[in-house]
Amino acid sequence: MDRYQAEQIMKANNNVEVQYQDVPVWIKNVQGSTAEVEVIGTGKKLTVPLAELENTGRPISEENIYGLQ
Repeated sequence: MDRYQAEQIMKANNNVEVQYQDVPVWIKNVQGSTAEVEVIGTGKKLTVPLAELENTGRPISEENIYGLQ
């Protein structure tokens, strides 16, 4: 994922599933080529390379952390 896409996801009105190593995360902050993310359901915070984030395009919520419909 690039910086522009990550920033657009952060600003979006609806939540879109983003994964880091197959784990759903919220993007909290973007700085340079890294992002601060929070693992959904655990609250664990990580700093990860933007290039390793994947936008699945699926809607997501706290109750539905894997974007299943």
